[in-house]
Amino acid sequence: MIIITQNKKVFLMCGIVGSLYHSNIPIEEMQARIYNSCNVLKHRGPDDFGVQAEENWALGHVRLSILDLTKNGRQPMQLEGSHLVITYNGEVYNYKELRTELEEKGINFKTRTDTEVILRAFEYWKEKCFVKFNGMFAFSIIDKLENRAWLVRDRFGIKPLYYKASDNSLLFASEIKSILPLSKTLPSLKHDILSEFSYYGNNLGENTLYKDIKKLLPGHFLEINLNDKSVEDKVFWEIENIKPRKITSNTVPELTQLLDDAVRRQLVSDVPVGVFLSGGIDSSAITAFASKHYEGKLNTYSVGFDFDKGVNELPKAKTIARLFNTQHHELEINGYDITDTVIDLIHHHDLPFSDAANIPLYLLGKKINGSGASKVILQGDGGDEFFGGYQRHSTLASRKFPMLRIVARLMSGIQNLSPKSSKFHRLKRFTNAIGSVDDGKLMALLLTVEDEHEHPENIFSKTTLNKYSQRDPFQRFRDLNERFSELDLLQRMLFIDTQIVLPDIFLEKVDRSTMAASIEVRVPFLDNDLTDFILTLPSNEKVKGNNKKYLLKKALHNIIPHEILYGPKTGFGVPFGYWIKGPLKDLLFDTLSDLEIKGSNILNYKYIKQLHDEHSSSTLDHGFLLWKTMNFALWLKKNGL
Repeated sequence: MIIITQNKKVFLMCGIVGSLYHSNIPIEEMQARIYNSCNVLKHRGPDDFGVQAEENWALGHVRLSILDLTKNGRQPMQLEGSHLVITYNGEVYNYKELRTELEEKGINFKTRTDTEVILRAFEYWKEKCFVKFNGMFAFSIIDKLENRAWLVRDRFGIKPLYYKASDNSLLFASEIKSILPLSKTLPSLKHDILSEFSYYGNNLGENTLYKDIKKLLPGHFLEINLNDKSVEDKVFWEIENIKPRKITSNTVPELTQLLDDAVRRQLVSDVPVGVFLSGGIDSSAITAFASKHYEGKLNTYSVGFDFDKGVNELPKAKTIARLFNTQHHELEINGYDITDTVIDLIHHHDLPFSDAANIPLYLLGKKINGSGASKVILQGDGGDEFFGGYQRHSTLASRKFPMLRIVARLMSGIQNLSPKSSKFHRLKRFTNAIGSVDDGKLMALLLTVEDEHEHPENIFSKTTLNKYSQRDPFQRFRDLNERFSELDLLQRMLFIDTQIVLPDIFLEKVDRSTMAASIEVRVPFLDNDLTDFILTLPSNEKVKGNNKKYLLKKALHNIIPHEILYGPKTGFGVPFGYWIKGPLKDLLFDTLSDLEIKGSNILNYKYIKQLHDEHSSSTLDHGFLLWKTMNFALWLKKNGL
């Protein structure tokens, strides 16, 4: 057995890596490989790193010290007298309660870490402990006696976990870039999900654009037999296991208390904590509850961009900061020269990722890290998905929606007669979406800005599309719609959002863009107790007609000012459509030219040029499709696929 640990200010943020059931590789060589993979993850952990290797497994860890800043928190962790070893990324917020429960059963603890609580809980309850953990986590546990391993990911996929399974080994890591150095084979493109990428700008469920690399689904764990190399994918938590309940007079005060508890629980840290304060409902609620429980003066951070055209929520954020007496910071970010940031984020995501909101998050994280005021940040992801904060939710909640669907289907035959303009294109896309007979497809089309009749997959060459049969781009939505078929349409949409929008888009965006900047972000709206409660409530109490987040607003009455709760949402949009016309035009076409010169025939260069011409002349808005194309092309070039 070889164990290496080091305590240097070199590595940034928490990350894990490992190799299981590899054979014919000397321990010293595997230890060196894991060490190199840890080095690839150096942007995730500044405080420590460790490697532990034995005959048929090896684990690595880079650490950001949040709890127990002493060497007791080092990982991989194997406690004296125990046959269990763990490498772990995340935070379990209820670890103190679980520790107390285990101590009452006669179990002794040697550290103050939540890592040890996970190990002791697994020792006592085995796989049944996973559902008890309230937090964000991805970890691997090795049982040296049974010669078995487990890979586990939290119920909503807040923390990432990728893996590559073959006959020779099972490799895993927090990020794909850390798996690649361990693999003997070069990565190849998974062609059959290109159509899916063209609609959403990323891939859904367990698939990635790498052929042999998968994401472990949220609420799942892999159980691996290191002797016979068998791998079982199992589920420890499913959203449909939540039983519905009726609204009572206690519902609103109970919800308010659960929100308060969730925020208080996630303030647990041995380092400074702050809040991303946009001035919207969700971040204002977190600020209100956090300032109530935080010892000292809470740091809040708001951001203004030179590209927001004066439309932002900085005044609202300042109002909330004054109301709750926070140490408020307004950060101004210059987005004019954005090229380097776009390229940086291709590296940090490991995959083409097209939610451009990762740019302000990344820049904001770098500013906060540079100030040194906070190491942990709370933010409001999940509020819209669980409480119904999007226009598509109010569309489905409308009493007129059934009639709108009928009208939309009647209009389908005359839509090609509409003028060629962005305004009519948006109307056409909306009517095509709501006119869909298939509810799963309806939800997919309400999420994407693409119209299936416009065939966004045509950014790829006919050779590519004809050679590889394409997976149905709406299949993930269809599958989940069928899975939740007993629910009403709006509730199905809300449940599907928690299974697709959160893990595949927003939580991935938050993890990569902020971890890259050495900031740990926590999301109180995804607290177990809070989400267990929200999921039981009827959809018509979450959204009433056009009144989105109806129940959440009632729970925050007399806590958040009326103008924040009921005022118009301003916000801003990242202007990728403008950038692709101007500042990033050269980056797009230089990248496409490089690929074409090298003989890459994956993209349809002529069609992309046509899209750009129409977009530049403002004939049609192809901004998002071109943004996705540029991110894909940059990723293709970077990885030589």
